[in-house]
Amino acid sequence: MPSPVKTLLPLLAMLLGAPAMAQLAVTSGFDSGASTVGPQAAASQASFLGTTGGRVMLDFEGGMPAGLAIQGGRVTDDSGCRAALCGFNTTEAGSQFLLAPGKKGTITFTFGEGVSYFGAYFSGLQLATGTLTFQDGARQEISLPYGDMSLGGMAFVGFHNPGKLIDSVSFYTGNDIIAIDDVVYGRGPVAAVPEAGTLATMGLGLLAIAGVRRARAGTRASGHRPA
Repeated sequence: MPSPVKTLLPLLAMLLGAPAMAQLAVTSGFDSGASTVGPQAAASQASFLGTTGGRVMLDFEGGMPAGLAIQGGRVTDDSGCRAALCGFNTTEAGSQFLLAPGKKGTITFTFGEGVSYFGAYFSGLQLATGTLTFQDGARQEISLPYGDMSLGGMAFVGFHNPGKLIDSVSFYTGNDIIAIDDVVYGRGPVAAVPEAGTLATMGLGLLAIAGVRRARAGTRASGHRPA
């Protein structure tokens, strides 16, 4: 019969070595030539909200939320050209959005307490130059989706890294004019520690090992060989 100690040790090693949190996940949906929110982008946003439990935190229709600062771009209600090529408002019954005017500009969102997920609608996508970058212990870069340059398009793009806190997210436009709207961000679980159930299982395993050792010690002291 296998030793209980030898049986429990691999289990404990597996529990101790198991990752406590999920890794970075990206959600994206693109609609070519869209001048309003398209079905792929809308489905992507819905999936992202369901996964993170988040909600739209910034729609540019009012004041800036506490703890958030934005550098770059300008809030407007008119992009100055066709919506599919320069972007548009995506908030129902709204009109305002953040316009990134191209010219290799960067817009940076800075969060006072850090976030573990971030997403937004990006419209007026023509050139394959837009990227989201951030630090989660290493530099991460997410390229925005693009379609036919002559048609433009729009997308929802978001990322979720529940094991990290991210201080800022930067959006590089390249030479594209892009509108940003309905920004979703927030914090999920951050501390990379074993869950309560894992800790309880580990504790029971350690107690079992201690009990087996005591029983063996008692058997040796009485002169009997263990089975």
